Amino acid sequence: MAALTSTLQLLFLGALISPVYLQDACTVIAPTTPLVTYNLSVNPTVYQASTTYNVTVSGATNSTSVILQAINQSTTVGQWQSGSSVNCSNGQSAAQKNISSSATVQWTSPANWTGPVEIRALVTFSNNSNQFQKTTLNTASTTPSPVTTKTTTPSSVSTAKPSSFLLAAIQLLSVFVTGKLFSC
Repeated sequence: MAALTSTLQLLFLGALISPVYLQDACTVIAPTTPLVTYNLSVNPTVYQASTTYNVTVSGATNSTSVILQAINQSTTVGQWQSGSSVNCSNGQSAAQKNISSSATVQWTSPANWTGPVEIRALVTFSNNSNQFQKTTLNTASTTPSPVTTKTTTPSSVSTAKPSSFLLAAIQLLSVFVTGKLFSC
């Protein structure tokens, strides 16, 4: 009986923890609610084709990872430096990197793109919260400096693959069954 109780407790704990791993770097990051505690900077600050940019996340104390994307009209553009690049099955790309407070990743703009491009960052913290931030690189003739928007969410799951919904349903069922077994 003790082994069954321990097994059920571990199953319940797994149901609570596993949504942290459902984040998918290949899904376009969606904005969430404001209140961000880190900085996102891009240098240079004006969009030009075939240019390498330094994308820096700093001041992200107690962070564990960052997902970076370069977006134009819901499509990722450009190429992230090797070692942090994630090549998605749908042909899009992103960068994913483990960090503890700051990181700089290089992104190269495409040769055949005229801009603007939105650089998005989703930072996950050790308390399983996520914070989203974006900055827009405009062409020199449009706007000389980037516009930055900061947002955050207390949830650890901001994006999910369609298959993760099945996993979530199974987890919910296991929590329900565990609760029934504990009440007996």
